[in-house]
Amino acid sequence: MRSEGGAHRADEAAAAEGGGTPAVRDDRRLLRGLLVHDMRRDLRRHLRPLLAWHLLFTAFATAATVPLTTWSLAALLHWIERPLAGELDDLATNLLALAWLALAAALAWFAVMLQQAGMLLVSASRGCRYRVAAAALLGMLRRAGPLAALAAWQIVTHALLALPWLAAGALLYGLFLGGHDLYYLATVRPPALWRFAAAFAPFLLAGLLLHATLYFRWFLATPALVLEGLSPAAALARSRTLTRGRHLRIAVLVVTVALAVAALPLAVTELYDRAATPLLDWIPDHRLLVSAGMVVYLTLYAASVLGVLFLGTTLNTLLVRALFRRLGGGRAAHGPEPPPAHPGRFVWGAEAAFLGVAVVQAVLAVASMNLRSEVAVTAHRGASGVAPENTLAAFDAAFDAAIAAGADAIEFDVRLSADGAVVVVHDSDFRRVAGDPRRVVETSLDAMRALDVGAWFGPAFAGERIPTLGEALAHIDRRALALVELKPDAHNARDLLEATVREIEAGGFGDAAMLASLSPDLVRAAGAEAPHLRLALFANAALPGTAQRTGFDMLGLNHLQVDARAVADARRHGYRLQVWTVNDPVLMARYIDLGVDDVSTDLPAEAVRVRAERAALTDVELLLARLHSWFRR
Repeated sequence: MRSEGGAHRADEAAAAEGGGTPAVRDDRRLLRGLLVHDMRRDLRRHLRPLLAWHLLFTAFATAATVPLTTWSLAALLHWIERPLAGELDDLATNLLALAWLALAAALAWFAVMLQQAGMLLVSASRGCRYRVAAAALLGMLRRAGPLAALAAWQIVTHALLALPWLAAGALLYGLFLGGHDLYYLATVRPPALWRFAAAFAPFLLAGLLLHATLYFRWFLATPALVLEGLSPAAALARSRTLTRGRHLRIAVLVVTVALAVAALPLAVTELYDRAATPLLDWIPDHRLLVSAGMVVYLTLYAASVLGVLFLGTTLNTLLVRALFRRLGGGRAAHGPEPPPAHPGRFVWGAEAAFLGVAVVQAVLAVASMNLRSEVAVTAHRGASGVAPENTLAAFDAAFDAAIAAGADAIEFDVRLSADGAVVVVHDSDFRRVAGDPRRVVETSLDAMRALDVGAWFGPAFAGERIPTLGEALAHIDRRALALVELKPDAHNARDLLEATVREIEAGGFGDAAMLASLSPDLVRAAGAEAPHLRLALFANAALPGTAQRTGFDMLGLNHLQVDARAVADARRHGYRLQVWTVNDPVLMARYIDLGVDDVSTDLPAEAVRVRAERAALTDVELLLARLHSWFRR
């Protein structure tokens, strides 16, 4: 910790640099614009070195930080693949999954701190040459160990702080919602859910308030460590001293800048899509010319996005430094970091490399637009948008509206009844489709036959009954692929798998069915039990690396998880990629343009129509359409 005299000299230096009495004793001047003045001055003085640092750090992160982070997380995911690729309720209760999330948060926060550390060193320097950026890279590396300790300290403290309100939430969930099917809660939103929300809200708000208070109390720890040379513990104490009594004002400033920064990339994308994309229509209707125009266009777009991301990152860091300086923070007495030899070559090389990467990425983006991909359409639980799900009526609606027009598969869910029958039903109980709280696994097939699972959807479907797997397969009768999703209850996964395989083989539908599950373990067991059957793994939250990319024929992802990387992974590993559940025609077109292999939807007729419209476009029209989808993905 610095001496009182050192702190006083730092305050005087800050006052002389900013003009006037130190703002540590005058919050009114801070609010009147001294921070804006400091940030604008620093940006004007250090724009080029800051840009050089941004490029150098991007190259460093690509070469070192990202691979190290990916390897670390993948090593832990070797043990926790199931909860992150399977059911969301498993994720919430699995301690290993929470440990993975904590590690991911720590590594992400550490990367942010490394970038901020370099920018702080650049903005606090006296020079404006490229050598400043190269020196900042060395300074960041020298502080990497203390910064890692600081990041770990903060993440662990926040994790411990979260335990009480998470425990309260778990207890209240068991009290109000125990025994309810998660899908029923998410779709029906019964009164019990709102009672739980009302009871949990005070605990949640109190927890979030404590987290926010701790975050802003330690907001200046990074500059204290980087600029004053303090240890992690001393930096946290220093930040607590500087921010005491000012948490709310700092929060308002930080949140305001963060919202403005977050809006910048969205604004650029919207501007390009609305104002610049129509200009491509002026290019002559020739694929080579349109492709060349799109390469130039995407290169300019990438450069623009990089510019606003750089500006946003810089503004955040300059705000941190301005707050630190105005509230009394200084800089250690030692001189600037010694620069490496020939730093200009590194910086110019980084800028040239970035431009080259932008051009290559644009070329690859255009080249990857497979204009004539074959997209399958899967009727999700039958045509469940126009008939009650998982019923023969829904299957008939799919036949009438979509299968005849070209839909390829019907997806439905199966569970085991109390007497071992494989029945077609999604939820673990009958609350949503029949108003009956009994659980499927505790109800016999005969008792299920008495339930009306069609009246909830509409009077025209009153009297619809729950079919068995055998009845569903016979009804589909090879007119479409039967995509059978296994929905096991506790301790009956193996029994459900074996009974389902027996039903499929007894009916001779092995070549017309595909087994699917949200559990990687169950998919592997299915591969061992019936190696001749096709397999699909579904995932609610398949974070990168959470699921093995072998052992199945198709990976089904929630549509919010699907992007160009997911499509590229599917191509590289040789499996089909399904996106579910997409009912908006605009989204259907977007995912078709992105290159998915299968679209699962409650409205299969609409998906068939969108696919036909895409097939009727010329190559040039498809290129332009996919550019629009690329911007909106």
